[in-house]
Amino acid sequence: MSSRKEINSLIRLSVNGEVLMDNIKATGEQISNAVLDNIYQRRSVRNYSDKEVPDEIIREIIRAGTYAPSAVNKQPWRFVVVKNRQLIDEYDDRARKVFLAAYGDTKNPDLVRYVQHLSKPTTRILYGAPVFILVFASPDVIDDNDCALAAENMMLAAQSLGVGSCWIGLAAGLGNDKEFQKEMGVPEGHKLIAPLIFGYPAKENLKAPARNSDVILKWID
Repeated sequence: MSSRKEINSLIRLSVNGEVLMDNIKATGEQISNAVLDNIYQRRSVRNYSDKEVPDEIIREIIRAGTYAPSAVNKQPWRFVVVKNRQLIDEYDDRARKVFLAAYGDTKNPDLVRYVQHLSKPTTRILYGAPVFILVFASPDVIDDNDCALAAENMMLAAQSLGVGSCWIGLAAGLGNDKEFQKEMGVPEGHKLIAPLIFGYPAKENLKAPARNSDVILKWID
């Protein structure tokens, strides 16, 4: 664990007297700046207000996604944006049915819990969010993880703009629905990586759940 002295040396890191990291604060043994604060404050939002997200905000969120790293700079991410509330409700119901068709007979106890939950007609897996963005990988993608990195950029950008988000893994089955992709105008060969929802949270000042700090398997100096 770094000492207070070591942390202070990081904060005042300089070359030829020029401070390079003066935007960092330290409290005890925690380091903080605007980027880290944004990361630590992000959480998955499942309850949204009726307030619309302006198109310019949505475009900025997507732009942030395009600044993710990608193998050999392929930039394989492609996006479908749905703001039509009626369509979002239809795709919510469709995603739920696709999941139940695929896993309705499962014996996996974790999946059984989801099946029971999704079998309720009132269950909504897109949580009434006003924006549904699907991140697809183009046919020439080298690593699907590139698009996952883009999705994380988007969620962090949204957080910085006061917009909530959530990655809806239960909607991933829409990627196997050829009719859905045709309706969305998605060319063949594209693969759905990240179904994301966005909107202004119904409640403010949401706190991210505590994180397990015992995650380092080995540290080799």
